[in-house]
Amino acid sequence: MSNSPKSGVQSIDASQVKKWLDQDKIVLVDVRETSEYDQEHIPGSMLLPLSKFDPEIFPTVPGKMIVLHCAVGKRSESAGKMLISEGHTGAVHLTGGIEAWKAAGYATEIQITPPPSPSELKAQQPVYLCPPPGNVLNEEYLEPLSIAPEELAKHIGMVDTDMAKLINGELSVNVEMSLRLARYFSTAADFWVHLQLEHDLELARHQFGAQIKREITPRTATE
Repeated sequence: MSNSPKSGVQSIDASQVKKWLDQDKIVLVDVRETSEYDQEHIPGSMLLPLSKFDPEIFPTVPGKMIVLHCAVGKRSESAGKMLISEGHTGAVHLTGGIEAWKAAGYATEIQITPPPSPSELKAQQPVYLCPPPGNVLNEEYLEPLSIAPEELAKHIGMVDTDMAKLINGELSVNVEMSLRLARYFSTAADFWVHLQLEHDLELARHQFGAQIKREITPRTATE
């Protein structure tokens, strides 16, 4: 177990979470959105989306530790920071989120749906687990806090049109914008730019992943 140097939220790896789950020592809280949870989740986890996350009424279970998790660890760390700010102790989150859980070889539950027809399969869009920062900003900060995009733009020194483009996924977060958003919402300085990086990497994996695997052979230690 280790502390994040920026947020103070304790982090644990997937193997330790699995051990605690098997021993019934923890309550695993998924802070992703409902659509993400329905598409795939860790067995035994409960859903409490960050967009509806209220640290003042956060549930406690006597005798059990609460472990937060999301897709890759950023939202759960943010939720942990919110709990710490409200005086909760033992804010812990899963390093790397559900992606790290799957990478460790542990099972997930997937909603069973009828197989798509050929026409539906052709038109089917890939499912993204790392939403663009504008989506997270709108659904997990602006809407729950009843902040208009124009109001936020004014507070952090952005142009209204740029804010609209950011929320619509037409504008990427750069390091300056990440600092401005972090200052206003009291998040880690790199929180927003990391959301952008994770989203961009996922897009690239969908677009180029298969091609890269075909074209590039990993260098081995014996070479």
